[in-house]
Amino acid sequence: MSRVRASSAPAPKGLKRPVKVCVRVRPVLEREVENGCYHGCIAMAHERVYISTEDKPVLIGSKDDPPPEGVKVYPGFDGLLDQDSSQEDCFQVAGRETVDGVLWGLNGALMAYGQTSTGKTHTMVGDKSRPGLCLKAAAHLFSEAGLLGSQIEVTASFLQLYLNHITDLLVKDGHEKKLKLREVVEEDFVDTRVEGLSSRPVKSMDDVEALLEEGNRRRQQACTALNASSSRSHAVLILNVTLWQGTEEENATDAKLYLVDLAGSERVKDSCATGDRLTEAVHINKSLFALQGVVAALADGNPFVPYRNDPLTQLLRPALGGNCCTTLVATVSPAQKHSRESEGTLNFASSCRRIKGEVFVNSVRKPRPWEEKPKEEPTKTEEPECPWASLAALDAASVMESQMLDTAHGQIHVLTCGPADGEAVLLLHGCPSDAWTWKWLFPPLLYSKYRAIAIDMPGFGSSPGTRLGSRSELNNAKGGPLDICCAVLDALGVQKANVVGYDWGAGIALSMALLRKTRVNKIVPFHPSYSPPKGENLGVMPVPVLVLWVKEDQFHNLTKWRKHFQALPSSKRELEVYSLGSRWKPGMSLGSDPQLGPQLQRRILAFLAGEVAAPVAGALEKRLEAKAATAAGQLVVHAQNVVVADALADAGDVAKQLREVADPTLAAVQQFKELWSAGRLAALYAQRLTGSSASSAALFGALPEMSPEALSDPNILVNLGLWSQAPEGWERMRHTPRYCVGRKVLVRQKVIFKPSDSDFMCVSSSGADRTTSKAELKGKSKENADTWLVEVTEAGGSRRMAEVPKAEVLRLNQRHDLAKNGKHVLLEDGLKCDYSSPLCRAKLCEIALALSPVVKNLDFNTADGGEAVQLKALEVIRSSDKMERYGEIWRDGVRVTC
Repeated sequence: MSRVRASSAPAPKGLKRPVKVCVRVRPVLEREVENGCYHGCIAMAHERVYISTEDKPVLIGSKDDPPPEGVKVYPGFDGLLDQDSSQEDCFQVAGRETVDGVLWGLNGALMAYGQTSTGKTHTMVGDKSRPGLCLKAAAHLFSEAGLLGSQIEVTASFLQLYLNHITDLLVKDGHEKKLKLREVVEEDFVDTRVEGLSSRPVKSMDDVEALLEEGNRRRQQACTALNASSSRSHAVLILNVTLWQGTEEENATDAKLYLVDLAGSERVKDSCATGDRLTEAVHINKSLFALQGVVAALADGNPFVPYRNDPLTQLLRPALGGNCCTTLVATVSPAQKHSRESEGTLNFASSCRRIKGEVFVNSVRKPRPWEEKPKEEPTKTEEPECPWASLAALDAASVMESQMLDTAHGQIHVLTCGPADGEAVLLLHGCPSDAWTWKWLFPPLLYSKYRAIAIDMPGFGSSPGTRLGSRSELNNAKGGPLDICCAVLDALGVQKANVVGYDWGAGIALSMALLRKTRVNKIVPFHPSYSPPKGENLGVMPVPVLVLWVKEDQFHNLTKWRKHFQALPSSKRELEVYSLGSRWKPGMSLGSDPQLGPQLQRRILAFLAGEVAAPVAGALEKRLEAKAATAAGQLVVHAQNVVVADALADAGDVAKQLREVADPTLAAVQQFKELWSAGRLAALYAQRLTGSSASSAALFGALPEMSPEALSDPNILVNLGLWSQAPEGWERMRHTPRYCVGRKVLVRQKVIFKPSDSDFMCVSSSGADRTTSKAELKGKSKENADTWLVEVTEAGGSRRMAEVPKAEVLRLNQRHDLAKNGKHVLLEDGLKCDYSSPLCRAKLCEIALALSPVVKNLDFNTADGGEAVQLKALEVIRSSDKMERYGEIWRDGVRVTC
């Protein structure tokens, strides 16, 4: 599906922002008048809503008069519907523009929000004599398509969200099957889909009416003190609309219309809900609270939007922050009794008006229904064998000539193959590496009669000398990489060459094309490690450039380097991005991969020969990419269903630094400490959680594993630099018997268990059977070796001796060994912990750093074993997910547990 800006197609007037808000006041109910609880609290005048939060009438003067005391004013709504408004008035004011937008290919949503019993279901569904927005929207779709002379195809799905579970309302016994939500990254936004949700074709308003009746019979409804037929679930009707216009056979628009009837918020003391009704009310209020949080974040432009806090906000994500033109109908009660709830509804509606976004026309190529042909099963075609396969089977040493060249910059070792008069291809290795890293490219170059020349830079491979610096500004230094490359070409009698480089070598290739342009035909930078130094302008690149990238490579961040690619002249640049999926492993030879290798070989040969690259067949494919932004406003690059997020601006060189040091773990810990001290971990966590960040992946993955088995001695943390010193008396404590006289233990006794009681957890004959820590081991019973003597504290402070079975003491006080499932440690409430995961390594290292100032005061040689300091350490651990620097990352369902 392709998307174009809405301005590229005729769009209905008035669709200037994604969220439009209308306010509807329901009529006064007879029971409110009979019970004497009705006093008008809402008035509409001067295109504003006035609400009184005090028990007095609303008196409105001219537009310029200040509001009376106790009256709040809400200006700027897109439509106001008073108590006398009809269903047709509601559709014309709130629904028509959105439905017209669907006919032009714009996704739309109509939502009703408000307190229970304010007429949301009446507004959205209505009845046969007074049809609501759902039926009127369907009727308008079909009638307008007929007037336009267009062919329309509509399918409908109907679901409910009840007790945080999504069920299908169009399937018999659908309430027994809980459906799952899945997020799908589209080209310009994130869509949410429900797996297993059924859909039905509808061809008229009557079909939609029958579908609504069937679904509403299965929808959860109940009687409360506020409403005789209260909706106890959120319901969503989804219409998928495909429209063909004009004479083009396959040009169509494909849009969705979400019709949302939200369950109403309620105060339990007003609805008198108990039992199941109370449980339902709790879930409804919780989901609406999450919805308010999402709207507030979008309205304020917060960098993080908590869509995943509740299934409702996940389900409505496309309507709130995605490619959708949304209208909210805020329903309020005119009764003074409910003025606080009405005020909250108007506050929510005002927040919705501040949400801004951009919608797109959904243009598709789809045959008209009568032109569709039966789908043919795709035939699997085997990848043809490379014509140089026989050469690849030979030993590389047998086809390559190894020689040592004497140059003005010392001896340089090179590997060459191919005819001496063939077009030269200079191969430059990365750092650290050598010429043999290109052995996968020798066979295709030899087969195509190129002259391959692979260089060992000084200090690498077989070349003697001191290693050169790998920074881009050193490429053109005297006696540096460019001088050596030109000297090698001169020694071999080559005037001009194509240059293929990886990592550092790719950066050298770019510098050589800019500064030694008479020596270069074309260049192929593969994962270039290059930042333009002073004097090198990529915008004047004189030769064609093919940039190659494998997106899973954690040490090379395409998102960060993309600005350099875009600086190249558009007529000179090409970018090819490949994906290895789960096959990618750190340190692997990308060119030697059985699937990726042949693709790289063919693409490089095609580029050197000036041919148009053929599309790649097979499981591995090129990823189409486009720049966009998340709902939080963060720059991202979409690679089909993959989002590659920007890493920290000043952490992009982490991967390179870790490759160049002898001990990456110590280097990673030092870098981590610096970020932690500066309070900048939150941004790195956010990018690790919301997308692929090469810098965070490299840094977190290089941190030490912090499992109990790996930390058998606290000096390990000292050696890593996470702690300044180990606790005093550690060895003594470690070799002390686990159960000794004077040790505090847990025992099962009758105790006072009210926290407000001063004798809380003290032993009492009138107490309840509980586990208490107010006990001290005194020894073994002389009469029975399987019974231990424990001194317990009684109510009032006295102490007495109790006999406790040894097995019971061991059961309550032995070290707990947590169950494991593969590499996961199983915790409570279904939580799992993988100590080897990068996020777990990072979080536990962070906790270790926070504990360092506490641990240096811990002394196990003291009488109480440093109990106060141990308690302080527990406080630090337990508060590790509440510090301000972690923001909302750990409150979004992602938490590493220690």
